[in-house]
Amino acid sequence: MKNKVYIAEITTILPHLFSSSEVVDILYPKSVDNGRPHRFARRSVGAVGITYRPTILSREAFPGRALATPEYHPLEWGSRAVEELLQDGCVSREDVGFLSIAYNIRCDKDVLPSLSSKIASKCALKLDYPPQEMAYLGCAAGLFSLESSVKYCQEHNKAAITFLFDQCSWIVNPTYDIDDPEFKENLKTTLLFADGAAGILVIPENLRDKFDFPLMEVDEIITDFVSGGSLSMHEGKLVLEDNLKDTVPEIVHDHIIKPLGVTPENIEEWSLHQGGMPILMRFTEPEILGLNEEQISRSKSVFQKYGNFSSPSVMFVLETWFKDENRPLKDEKTRGCAISFGAGYFMGGMTYHWSKK
Repeated sequence: MKNKVYIAEITTILPHLFSSSEVVDILYPKSVDNGRPHRFARRSVGAVGITYRPTILSREAFPGRALATPEYHPLEWGSRAVEELLQDGCVSREDVGFLSIAYNIRCDKDVLPSLSSKIASKCALKLDYPPQEMAYLGCAAGLFSLESSVKYCQEHNKAAITFLFDQCSWIVNPTYDIDDPEFKENLKTTLLFADGAAGILVIPENLRDKFDFPLMEVDEIITDFVSGGSLSMHEGKLVLEDNLKDTVPEIVHDHIIKPLGVTPENIEEWSLHQGGMPILMRFTEPEILGLNEEQISRSKSVFQKYGNFSSPSVMFVLETWFKDENRPLKDEKTRGCAISFGAGYFMGGMTYHWSKK
């Protein structure tokens, strides 16, 4: 018989926050082409509607690639996430048997030994299962990685940690010729994607009594894949095709929303991947999901504040529910759903309910 599985803690990590106007000043300097790209980018900032750009890049080094601080290295981020998840002492290092990480873009090239093994070593984790590393699953990577941790805890009486991050700024490569057919598309992706990380502590039921507060008990988690290329990279630059908002939500509806059986009426807490405002708004359409403004408000708020974090994006929204001031009052009647999707197309969904001790 499989264990019940709970999300016991969520932590998120942000680098320095630049305002969107500051980012334009850095990436599209006034000195280029008599300031034409700069002026165009300034006007576009309002249309994209993002307040901050979290970035690991050194402002002084750009257009060169350098970290603003060594603390932004993926190994440092991963180690920090693990330590924060374990800091309250409810779960010890000895209680952790599995580590899964996921990302799409990272700043370092030291790929051997694996980043997951280096994090486990630095944090002195005594894993009883090989650490897992998932790369290039797009913005859905977080739920694929979380699914692995959930499956581990269903079969074992030890905890698992999922660490998700992306450092999209590292591949920023602005196009400055405003007559280039790809200029507008390149500008949109340059302003859209951000840097950030999230850590999730997953536990089986034998560790549940160590926590007093209500926890998210995972009901179901599914992942899927449908071949498609509306989001891709071309010569090192991210490309979003115009039909992305028309194609992806319908695929997510058929492969994630319908199988999960979620509706606006049976789910109270929604955490949707904030791939962009046009895509997010499609989930208000009856044929996709039919959510109202309040139901998408948290996903919308996270997007408007930070943009698209890629693999950890949906966890930033999920964290707002986990740290909600009304959390002590939540019980099994309070149900939630997280949905993410991205390049490939990879996609995933998770449902949960709140469980009191």
